[in-house]
Amino acid sequence: MQYDRHGVYVHDLLSTYPTIVWIVLLVAGIVIGLLAGLLGVGGGVVAVPVLLEVFAAIDVPENIAVPVAVGTAQASILISSLTAAFAHWRAGTVDRPLVRSWLPAVVFGTAGGLALGPFAPAKLLTGVFAAVAAVLALKMALGEHMFSTRQPLKGVGTHVAAWLVGVLASSVGVGGGTLSTPVLSMFSFPIRRAIGAGALFNLVIALPATVTFLCAGWSMPGRPADSVGEVAVFCVAALSLPALFVAPIAAH
Repeated sequence: MQYDRHGVYVHDLLSTYPTIVWIVLLVAGIVIGLLAGLLGVGGGVVAVPVLLEVFAAIDVPENIAVPVAVGTAQASILISSLTAAFAHWRAGTVDRPLVRSWLPAVVFGTAGGLALGPFAPAKLLTGVFAAVAAVLALKMALGEHMFSTRQPLKGVGTHVAAWLVGVLASSVGVGGGTLSTPVLSMFSFPIRRAIGAGALFNLVIALPATVTFLCAGWSMPGRPADSVGEVAVFCVAALSLPALFVAPIAAH
């Protein structure tokens, strides 16, 4: 059987995932692109549960599947957010004063989430992800009826909110914009500007997160055959390539 230069069976790499899995991943990638362009969210809220199901189907243990799903989601968010953030920047919908105000705390929170994430049990991470997804779904369903105030978010509250966005987004694989956009909208921040800033926060959080996950987990047995560190590169490609084309169209 043929080997590549890294000593991995080429056949094993190509046959890691069944055909139906490729279809599911490509469809998820289209949805991620739509979310990134229309709403400024990173798509991790779609990618992580899809990836967990994919890894369960190929018998990857849960304690390995969770970090690989989060790392793979971060890499796909990074790639899809490149075109989305650029499109919003060109359209003038990125609120630069907001970005300058939030950026230090977002970066600090991202570092904290990446440092603490490896020590968190897999079930805790999936529980936190489920809770975040449930709150986001409730916010989308209820809109302003859930919570809304005309008082702007300012002072210490701004820094705490930005820090929490960084911590949660980096540790559980949810895009930064997925969290920042609804938080800002609760405090009557113009939704179009919140979406533009969220697209940039996706990029700011996903870049260091992706690098971290690429460098982690090399000694863990049982990872998918296409894993580089804790990132499944075939899954990243299937999720990201459709999003690269869909995101800028949706942003317009």
